[in-house]
Amino acid sequence: MTTPPEPQPPADAALVSAAQAAVTDMRATARWTVVAFAAVGGVMLGGLPLAGIGEVHDGGDLALASAGLTLAVLGVAWAIWHTAEALTPRLTTLRVLTGPTPRERRELADLHAELEASPEAFYGPFGTTPAELDAACRLHRRVAANLEALLVHESDDRRRAEVSYRLTLARANAEQAGRRRRDLLELAHAWQVRGALRRARLHTMAGAFSVVAGAVMFLLATTG
Repeated sequence: MTTPPEPQPPADAALVSAAQAAVTDMRATARWTVVAFAAVGGVMLGGLPLAGIGEVHDGGDLALASAGLTLAVLGVAWAIWHTAEALTPRLTTLRVLTGPTPRERRELADLHAELEASPEAFYGPFGTTPAELDAACRLHRRVAANLEALLVHESDDRRRAEVSYRLTLARANAEQAGRRRRDLLELAHAWQVRGALRRARLHTMAGAFSVVAGAVMFLLATTG
């Protein structure tokens, strides 16, 4: 199946898809969360009356103060560690759409639903599944390569013109299929980053509660 070539964007244009822009924004949010939480944790820990430990003579209070300080520090480290996971570069392949793990299946559930509801919007004329789109990419690249080899050995002008025309169509189809596959991978990548950021928010809240609980324990121990 052949399709007419689509208009090509300027080669020197700065092309950033909506999915790429979303990933950039989400990672900026994660970086802001790490910095803000580290600052808040530093202020809380720096503001604790550490000098009050010297006034604690009871073994129970000293243990409580130590446990509270440890809990607060661990809370800060826990939140920063898990939020930073959203900033880790991810390798996204079509496997996350064709054979996802249970976590990936949950993270990409709504994307899978959109793909199934409107396949033509994502795959165009190149199938109805990610596997079919990938197969179309390989097929049109192979057809273009075969036509290029045929054109080299073709001496008849009429046949050369026909082969050149078919080669143009094959290259256009290969480019369109490849672009749709790249767009699909960028969407899957954006959904993966969103899932990581959602998990990071939960861990950040857990870390915040840990910091507050540790600070309270420390203050109770050092103030009697």
